[in-house]
Amino acid sequence: MWKKPHNWLIAAAGLLIIVLLGLNVCHAVNPETGQEYAVRFVDRLIYILFIVLSFILSDLTLLGAKNPFHQVFTAIINAIVLLGFQIWIFVDFFTTKLPSGLKMSSVYTLSVGAIFPIIAIILLVLAVRYAADEGTAQRIARRLNIEN
Repeated sequence: MWKKPHNWLIAAAGLLIIVLLGLNVCHAVNPETGQEYAVRFVDRLIYILFIVLSFILSDLTLLGAKNPFHQVFTAIINAIVLLGFQIWIFVDFFTTKLPSGLKMSSVYTLSVGAIFPIIAIILLVLAVRYAADEGTAQRIARRLNIEN
């Protein structure tokens, strides 16, 4: 299973997403006091749900290693979930109002962790390409063996 590059890409995407549980979505520094404020991914239930769902889909994708087309299907679903997650992060960041009445985007800045879903989507798209190529090669090999 680990000899195939698409399995490594899927595992990397899953690990990249699970790391988000320890990172900040956005942060701000009070210039007067120097105190730093942060919104973590674990502070919002919807973020935790997206992270857990994506990690479960990554695990299911790896469990289907014997069937490359199963991997393609579940990796595409995972990429769609991650795209929704990324959109949710941006919409939440630009529309949430703080108790002071200001928008979150005017006070906070996005952290590096906010782009991890995009990186994971890129890894999954590469994995889909490799898995589809392998699945096609397996089908061709089966056809040639049956006909001979």
